[in-house]
Amino acid sequence: MFKILLAVVLGVGGLPFAYGADLLSVYQQVLEADPRVRLAELNVQIGEAREQQVIADLLPQLNITSSISTIRQDLEGNNSLISGRGDRASFKGERYSAVLSQPLFDLPKYYNWQRQQEVTNQAEHDQLETQQQIMLDVVQYYFKVLLAQDNLSVAENETVVSKAILLQLQELYKRQLVKITNLMEAQARSDLANAELLAAQTALVMAKEQLTELTGHSVQQLTPLRDDLTFQPVEGGVETWLERLAANNATLLSKRDVIKADNSSVKQQRSGHLPVVDFQLSVQRTDLGFNSSSVGLTNITSASVNVNMPLFTSGKTTAFHAEAIHRLESSKLQYETEFRKLRRELITNLTEINASVEKIRATKVALASAKKNYQAMNKGFKYGVVDSSGVFEAQRILSQANRDLFEAKYQYIFSRTNLLHLGGTISTHEIELINQWLAPS
Repeated sequence: MFKILLAVVLGVGGLPFAYGADLLSVYQQVLEADPRVRLAELNVQIGEAREQQVIADLLPQLNITSSISTIRQDLEGNNSLISGRGDRASFKGERYSAVLSQPLFDLPKYYNWQRQQEVTNQAEHDQLETQQQIMLDVVQYYFKVLLAQDNLSVAENETVVSKAILLQLQELYKRQLVKITNLMEAQARSDLANAELLAAQTALVMAKEQLTELTGHSVQQLTPLRDDLTFQPVEGGVETWLERLAANNATLLSKRDVIKADNSSVKQQRSGHLPVVDFQLSVQRTDLGFNSSSVGLTNITSASVNVNMPLFTSGKTTAFHAEAIHRLESSKLQYETEFRKLRRELITNLTEINASVEKIRATKVALASAKKNYQAMNKGFKYGVVDSSGVFEAQRILSQANRDLFEAKYQYIFSRTNLLHLGGTISTHEIELINQWLAPS
C-alpha cells in the first residue's frame, strides 16, 4: 500500500494531461473577444477625425447661398399726386452668392492643428499600450491557471496520502499497535489536507475566471509547461533596460505626447493676442439693392483681405494662457511620477528574474533531497522505526518543495513578461516564443 502512496507523492508534477488550448490559441481568442482591442482602434479613429476637422480650419472654405424673397414696401411721407406712386409696393427679388475664404495668418488655428496631431499620436500610443497589456494579461492569466492546477495536484496528493495514512493508523490502533495521539495527529493532518484542497480548488476557479474574462468563454484544459525547460537570465543590465523603458514604453510615449500637446496649447493661447488675417473672394448676382429695393439684375465681384485684431478681452485670453501653462506643468509632473513608478517596477522584475533562475536551480536540488527523505521516512515507518509524525513531516517538506518549484518557474515567466512589457519589447513573436515552452500536443 505504501509503495502505491510513494508513487503518488513522488509523481506530483508529472501526471498525464489531456492537453487542450495552448498560449497562442488563447491569445487569438482574446484578440477576437476582448473589447479593449476595438475600443483602442476607435479612439485612434476619433483622433484622426478630429485632426481632419482642425486641418479644415486652415484650408479654403467655399459657401454658396441663394434666396428668393417677396418684399412689400410701405412708403411714408410721399405725395401720391406729385410722385404718382401709391403708399405701398410689392415685388419679388432674388439673390445668389458664392464666398471663398482662406486664412492667411491664424496662429491659434495652426497651433490647434499641431496640438491635435499630438493628441492623435497619444491615441496611437495608447492603442499600442492596450495591445501590449493584452499580451501581458494573456501570459499572466494563462500561467496563473497552470500554477493553480499544479498547486491543486499537490493538494490532491496530500489529501490522498494523509487519508491513507489515517486509515492505516486506524487499523493499527484497533490492534493497539499505535498510540491515540498518533491517531489524532493523523486525523488533524487529514482534515488540514482537506482544507488546503478546498483552498486550491477555489484558487483554480478564480484563476480560470480571470482567463474567461479575457476570452469571453469558459476555459478548457490548457497545455502545461515542458518538464525539460531551461530557464536563463535575461540579457542586459539595469541601464540597458532603463534606456528601453524611456525609449519604448508605450505609457511613457503617450505621456510625452500629452506634454507636446499641452505645449502646443500654450502657444495657441498665447497667440490669441495676435491679429488674424484672412482672404475673402465673393461673387453675387441679385436684383435687390439697398434696403432690399428693386433694381436691375446686377453682378458683383469683390476681393478683400480682412484683419481682426483683439484689443481688449477683459483678461479672458490671459486666463486661457495661464490655464494652458498650468496644464503643461501638470503633464510634466505626471510623466515624472509615472517614470519613477515604472523604473521601480522594471528593476524589481529584473531582480526577480535572476533570483527566480537561482531559486529554480536550488529548489530542484531541494526537491530531489525531499524525495529521498520521504522515501527513507516511508521505509522507516513500514518497519516501525519511524512514527507517523516523521512521514507526515516528510510529506509536508516534499509538497512544499513541489510548490516552491512551481512558484519559481511561473514567477520567472511573470517577471520576464512584465520586464518585456515595461521595456516596450513585448510582441506577438514573444507570445510565439513562450508558446514553444509548453508541452507538445
